[in-house]
Amino acid sequence: MKLNKIYSFCLTAMCFLMVQSAFAQCETWNASPNKDALENEHIFYRDLVKAEKWAEAYPKWQKVYKAAPAANGQIATHYRDGRTIIGKLYAAETDASKQEEMKATFMKLYDQELECYPKDKKGNDKTAILAEDKAYNLYYVFNEQRDIIFDVLEASVPETGNNTGYGIIYPYADIAVTFFGDGKIDADKTLSIHKAINDICDHNIANNKKYSAYYQQQKDLANQRFDSVADALFGCAYHLPKIQAEYDADPNNPAVYKAVYDKLLEKGCGKEEALVKEVYAKVKRDADARNAELAEKRAADIASQKEEWAQNNPAIMAQRAYKSGDYQTAVAKYKEAINVETDASRKASYHYYLAVTYGRKLKQMSQAKTHIKSALGLDPSMGKAYNLWGDLIAGSARSCGSTPFKQRCVILAALSKWRKAKSVSSDPQVQSDAGGKISKYAGQVPDKEMIFLNGKKPGQSVSVGCWIGESVTLP
Repeated sequence: MKLNKIYSFCLTAMCFLMVQSAFAQCETWNASPNKDALENEHIFYRDLVKAEKWAEAYPKWQKVYKAAPAANGQIATHYRDGRTIIGKLYAAETDASKQEEMKATFMKLYDQELECYPKDKKGNDKTAILAEDKAYNLYYVFNEQRDIIFDVLEASVPETGNNTGYGIIYPYADIAVTFFGDGKIDADKTLSIHKAINDICDHNIANNKKYSAYYQQQKDLANQRFDSVADALFGCAYHLPKIQAEYDADPNNPAVYKAVYDKLLEKGCGKEEALVKEVYAKVKRDADARNAELAEKRAADIASQKEEWAQNNPAIMAQRAYKSGDYQTAVAKYKEAINVETDASRKASYHYYLAVTYGRKLKQMSQAKTHIKSALGLDPSMGKAYNLWGDLIAGSARSCGSTPFKQRCVILAALSKWRKAKSVSSDPQVQSDAGGKISKYAGQVPDKEMIFLNGKKPGQSVSVGCWIGESVTLP
């Protein structure tokens, strides 16, 4: 038993050392005889990462990383994935010594990435960016000593500037406020960090469309943290007299009262201050007027663009013509839409609406039938086309049936279309419409007596003429 434990310990230590030794290398799989296998293993472990199966992904990542730390020499994926996997497993690990080993491995992955991939795809040095990412994980994942994190942030943020990631905004603010309260940094230093954070966030809120909301969120959280030391740090009362004098010199000048308002906010003056209220009213008035003007222009531009688009879209113009009762124009525009459309589904819809226009509005049943068939040829599952076909047939019972028997034969033809609609479509509305018609007309087919009196037999095929042009089977 003791020998087994010793063997297990040695094996674990050996594996750990083997992974550690790989960190000092930048090998790729490009020249490896196992290149294909490593690429496949790379894909396999990455799929596990995407599925968030961290424990399964870890040994497979280790295998690929050991053989080819730098992957194909083009991507730093192995270093980043390793940090992701270890970061996820770290939280679940209860053994303190193993956690320390995991943290050490995690940190060395930054060093290895910087050694093997010192620049990003644009050729920019990655030192500051990786340091920033390291600070984020030291704070949120490893809960490292704040002095260590602060030193990393102090070195990285001035380098990354407006490219600083939103993830370290709150940690930087939190540590700065804590250190200010503990006397480790003075007010000037704290204010400079406050300004740097807000400048970074404001720049990205205005210019970084993809992550603007995240910077806004982090800015709000950071400033909430600074609010806890606002009285000691900003001293509104100290700055207010000077700001008041600047405002009074030219109170109706927009450039002046906007600058004054910015200074009031910068110095932490609250909304309860009379000067803040007065200046804010003017700034808000200007902003509201400007926003109203921009909104009006934007609305006009959007309306113009929509109308231009509609004028060049025959299907939209067809819908407009139909709604206004101009059915001939609707027909012409739907045909135009069919001629230019390449998508089969949309083309089928245009044929359907042509059939609706011809059948329901222009009473040209043969044309309606032609376009129903065209629609179904493009989309055999279009149940509403069968419903329309059945409706038009049923509506022609009197005009296409010269006797009560023939009229009921027309109903048989309509029923066959509604039943077909139910069989081809999964649309609940189509199913409901078809089912309702079937229930309504099921009792209006020829009965046995009528069939006998007309010299026919059940199961016999009867031709239904007129525009319908079909045969039905007597029940």
